[in-house]
Amino acid sequence: MTTTPYNRKPIPKSVLIFGAAARIGGPLADFLSREAPSIRLRLASSSPEKAEQLRQIHPGAEVVLASYADLPSLKAAVADMEGIFVVAPSGTDEEIATGNMIEALKGTSRLIQLIRIVGLQPEANNHRIPSEIARLSLPIQHALAKKMLDDSFLPVTYLNCGATFMNNFLLFGSYRALQRDRKLIWPERKIPYIDPAEVGEVAGRLFLSDNHRHIGQFHTINNGHDILRFSEVAELMSEVWGEPIAHDGSKEAFFAEYPHLGPAAQRLWDFFQYEQDNEEVWARNDFAERMLGRKPRTLREWLIENRDPLLGGPDKTS
Repeated sequence: MTTTPYNRKPIPKSVLIFGAAARIGGPLADFLSREAPSIRLRLASSSPEKAEQLRQIHPGAEVVLASYADLPSLKAAVADMEGIFVVAPSGTDEEIATGNMIEALKGTSRLIQLIRIVGLQPEANNHRIPSEIARLSLPIQHALAKKMLDDSFLPVTYLNCGATFMNNFLLFGSYRALQRDRKLIWPERKIPYIDPAEVGEVAGRLFLSDNHRHIGQFHTINNGHDILRFSEVAELMSEVWGEPIAHDGSKEAFFAEYPHLGPAAQRLWDFFQYEQDNEEVWARNDFAERMLGRKPRTLREWLIENRDPLLGGPDKTS
């Protein structure tokens, strides 16, 4: 008598990574190159400059130019791939991007697992989304992408970033006010945290898992430790850096500090207000810890490691 294997998902022999030059896809490419060098990597970027950088960083990988808005480039990118990692920039029109991805994958017989990054509040009720939220914001677009992928019956695993990324402090330019005034200027809201590099590693470990039960699942991920308001983050900064850091969460300070964001500043403000109104949905979880086999990095550890670029020092960000 034959028995059904407990785990029966094949490990992909080839993996395509969209956004391979970015802060999740990059660590994923590094992880798979290191931990599973036999896997054939195909790295995709929509930027010729970033594609050239990827060729320098990963000389053993195939690098392709592909855009979610360009169906022929997507068809060429996904051809013969067994694993596909998809992350879309904020502001992506998912009706186009996900629609093209699904169309590109029609008739694909070799796909084993597609991992899709989303950023949704768990069990979010779309009726709670206020009318001023931009159409291309995450609560609307990522919910749309999930519905489209669910209806496609593709072998999708959702990796839901139920957290803010720690290096957002560097990405959005919060360090400028920290260095100038020892002040964290960012809207007040309560949210979990995670290092995006560890999100990339979790995605890699999902590809390398033979557990078929991850297919079709929606895994929310955070570091399992930090759920903090930004005023509390300023207190933590004060503690770990040994000098007072103030917090200003006012709308006036936000728009005065981030003019470089242009129209995106208003969209961000509206999005943060939506998150604040629904902040009690957040909860710590241990999915990242279970997949990594270790405790994820805490915000305290990340702040200690990044003191100089944030507060000003030998490696001061300019």
